[in-house]
Amino acid sequence: MYRQRLQPGLCPDPSEASQVRETLISRFRNEDSGGAGQLYVDPRLPEGAHLPLLHHLQQAEREVFTQLGLDPQPPDVFAYFDKELLVAAACTNRNVIAYYDGALHVVMDQEEIQASVLHEYTHHALMSHGIVGPAWAQEGIAMLVAREAWWLDPARLGAVREAPMPLGVMDQSIPYTLRPEEAVLFYVQAASMVACMVRENGAGLRGLMDALGTGAGAAQGEGSYDPSLLLDPSAWQGCIDGLIRSAHLVQ
Repeated sequence: MYRQRLQPGLCPDPSEASQVRETLISRFRNEDSGGAGQLYVDPRLPEGAHLPLLHHLQQAEREVFTQLGLDPQPPDVFAYFDKELLVAAACTNRNVIAYYDGALHVVMDQEEIQASVLHEYTHHALMSHGIVGPAWAQEGIAMLVAREAWWLDPARLGAVREAPMPLGVMDQSIPYTLRPEEAVLFYVQAASMVACMVRENGAGLRGLMDALGTGAGAAQGEGSYDPSLLLDPSAWQGCIDGLIRSAHLVQ
């Protein structure tokens, strides 16, 4: 499953998706990325539409270095006019507006594009430095780095507290490929797990990365970590109760 995270389109069989990728490369404009990776732009986008994306990528590079201390080589980037083409070229659910599969894919026509770019760039930085799994850490760290707040919803947090997804699912799943309603709960649980672990161990996101490991084993999804040592389950539930109380105060 971890290998699938770096296969074209996040597809179990990469052959067809690889052909689609080559078609996109041949038809998209190859824009100047300012010394970064290759930047492929949907020809339906007007000239210059990629310039704000370059700014978002530069911001993401700075933010990831500030928060995680990671400075990867820039990724290749595919910029799409709409999500219809993005999901047609990938094995994701139809709600996806950005994803990472060794390259960064993003729909330009979306309100939260800056957060989307930062989220996916965080995946790139983590994977480039050997942290491919577990999936909950990948997603939770990316959500916290991007300062996403949508998951701090009392009803969603309550659902996760009462019926959390099994750890095996949280370890191995690729949330882009889950059914939309399952993906939402996965993200809420992943973000809450990481937020609570960071609060519990006091070492921040960098401390969590150290606990997960960055060696060859981690690159294959075999990072040595023990969730019971990172966070006691009872403490995790208590932490979620605190998140729910805080969310109610904000509303």
